[in-house]
Amino acid sequence: MAEQNKKFLALLRGINIGGRNIIGKDALKQCFEDLGLTNVRTYIQSGNVLFRSNQTSIKALTRDIERGLAKRFSYDARLVVLSQSRYKLAVQAAPDGWGKDESQQHHALFILGSRAAKRIMAQLPAPKPDKEKVSYQRGVIFWSVSRKYLTSTALMKVSSASVYHLLTLRNHNTVYKLLELFDTI
Repeated sequence: MAEQNKKFLALLRGINIGGRNIIGKDALKQCFEDLGLTNVRTYIQSGNVLFRSNQTSIKALTRDIERGLAKRFSYDARLVVLSQSRYKLAVQAAPDGWGKDESQQHHALFILGSRAAKRIMAQLPAPKPDKEKVSYQRGVIFWSVSRKYLTSTALMKVSSASVYHLLTLRNHNTVYKLLELFDTI
């Protein structure tokens, strides 16, 4: 088999949260390997999987992984698959200073599928300008909130939005660590 040079990241939605859809890192890694993906590496228990594949269609790759996860774990899998270059561009599109101000929490909301960020944003709770900053670029919504006023921010209401099932969230530490981990696969 030829070396698989294309690097990808899968961001799974809704695993290992609140005691639901419990999937261990080793089992998750094995599932991806059984799908023929190589150099598989997981990062923390929240559904971050880096891997290599010769597949060029993100849509087909996403479909195959979702089916594999559903079959193996009886879990209605939803995920975002990004190539290394696409992920790098998304992270580079973050607003200046995103993840740097320690008085704030910084989150990236990755949009599942090819839905327009602007349309998703319109269905999320309106951010409170004095407590949070929101921008969207390249299929990612970047949301920074004041730690001091965290409980009164719109971000705290995102999980009740009708479009929440179309998002998977990662904090800035995870976002930057995943970018770094691409070099290890």
